Amino acid sequence: MILDRMSKGEIDASPLLTHPMSLADGPKGYELFKKKQDGCVRAVFQP
Repeated sequence: MILDRMSKGEIDASPLLTHPMSLADGPKGYELFKKKQDGCVRAVFQP
Protein backbone atom coordinates (compact mmCIF):
# COMPACT_ATOMS: atom_id res chain seq x y z
CA MET A 1 0.00 0.00 0.00
CA ILE A 2 2.82 2.42 0.83
CA LEU A 3 4.62 1.73 -2.45
CA ASP A 4 1.40 2.46 -4.37
CA ARG A 5 1.04 5.81 -2.61
CA MET A 6 4.70 6.63 -3.24
CA SER A 7 4.39 5.83 -6.95
CA LYS A 8 1.34 8.14 -7.15
CA GLY A 9 3.33 10.94 -5.53
CA GLU A 10 1.17 10.98 -2.42
CA ILE A 11 4.11 10.23 -0.12
CA ASP A 12 7.49 11.94 -0.47
CA ALA A 13 10.28 9.69 0.78
CA SER A 14 13.12 12.01 -0.23
CA PRO A 15 13.80 13.18 3.35
CA LEU A 16 14.73 9.58 4.17
CA LEU A 17 17.48 9.47 1.54
CA THR A 18 20.69 10.71 3.08
CA HIS A 19 22.89 9.80 0.11
CA PRO A 20 21.14 9.35 -3.28
CA MET A 21 23.66 8.33 -5.96
CA SER A 22 23.98 6.58 -9.28
CA LEU A 23 24.55 2.85 -9.66
CA ALA A 24 28.07 3.63 -10.85
CA ASP A 25 28.79 5.04 -7.38
CA GLY A 26 27.68 1.79 -5.73
CA PRO A 27 31.04 0.81 -4.26
CA LYS A 28 31.47 4.31 -2.79
CA GLY A 29 27.94 4.21 -1.34
CA TYR A 30 28.43 0.83 0.28
CA GLU A 31 31.71 1.97 1.81
CA LEU A 32 30.11 5.17 3.17
CA PHE A 33 27.27 3.16 4.70
CA LYS A 34 29.48 0.41 6.09
CA LYS A 35 31.81 2.86 7.83
CA LYS A 36 29.01 5.34 8.68
CA GLN A 37 31.03 8.13 7.06
CA ASP A 38 29.66 11.53 6.06
CA GLY A 39 26.50 10.91 8.12
CA CYS A 40 25.40 8.13 5.77
CA VAL A 41 22.29 6.47 7.11
CA ARG A 42 20.73 5.35 3.85
CA ALA A 43 22.49 5.19 0.49
CA VAL A 44 19.97 4.87 -2.34
CA PHE A 45 21.08 3.90 -5.83
CA GLN A 46 19.23 5.24 -8.84
CA PRO A 47 19.66 3.92 -12.39
